[in-house]
Amino acid sequence: MHADFHLHTHHSDGTWSPQELVEHAINIKLTHMAITDHDTTYGIDEAIAAAQGRIEIIPGVEVNTIRREPDGTHKDVHILGYFIDQANQKLQQLLARQRQARNEHVEKMVSNLQAAGHPLTMEMLKTKAGLGSIGKAHITQCMVECGMANDLMEAYEKFVCKESPFYVRRESVSPRDAIEAINGAGGFASIAHPGKSPEMLEYILKLKDEGLAGVEAFHRMHSVNLVRQYIRFANRNSLIVTGGSDCHGPYKEYKATAGSISLPKDIVKKFLASKDEASKNSIYL
Repeated sequence: MHADFHLHTHHSDGTWSPQELVEHAINIKLTHMAITDHDTTYGIDEAIAAAQGRIEIIPGVEVNTIRREPDGTHKDVHILGYFIDQANQKLQQLLARQRQARNEHVEKMVSNLQAAGHPLTMEMLKTKAGLGSIGKAHITQCMVECGMANDLMEAYEKFVCKESPFYVRRESVSPRDAIEAINGAGGFASIAHPGKSPEMLEYILKLKDEGLAGVEAFHRMHSVNLVRQYIRFANRNSLIVTGGSDCHGPYKEYKATAGSISLPKDIVKKFLASKDEASKNSIYL
């Protein structure tokens, strides 16, 4: 039993199509995979069709939320949703608001770049993104193609990251809004790549009170010790352990492609067994 529960396609900020991602997963002998594109579910049906029963596709999503602090600061919090009913109206309404906010954010950044003499346009980005959300991968690819940078990492560091003079903060829903929408769609919510911030454990418990059911312990940014810490924390607090490669495509600089994070068999079994229980116990259904 080999699984990866955190994967992106070109419908958000990945470079592989759902079909390419599925074929790669099958080639490396994965048995289960979750499509978790940012703020969209467009890639799920394509992945299921491509799989043709050769691998189990778990319908998922990753919602980019904003945690607003009492001091006025904003922090990004990514909420993963698993086993969702992608046809759920309230979930799709929330994702539509997210995509609109993303477009407005990108339009502001493009306007700033054009004012500084750079040739990037919204038409380039929309063509690259297709039906899905415009993501960092689309932006950096277009920047390279129009001569603004030599490669994807240079484009990101010069124009996209928070330290860039062209960075624009994006508006977003709250973590609670995302959790409520995911639970209401019959799925369960897990916090993505929580990291090693000292206050994160307390914050996760707060989100648990708001309906959070899981924590992503296995992630390429987590050390072995941090993974163990989150597993113990999850077990103490009756949280589902989730994890995956956070694959965005065959980027050498990411050093994380589908299946590159090894999930223990017992973790995978508990994750898969949580489907019915999470749906049955959802406080928002």
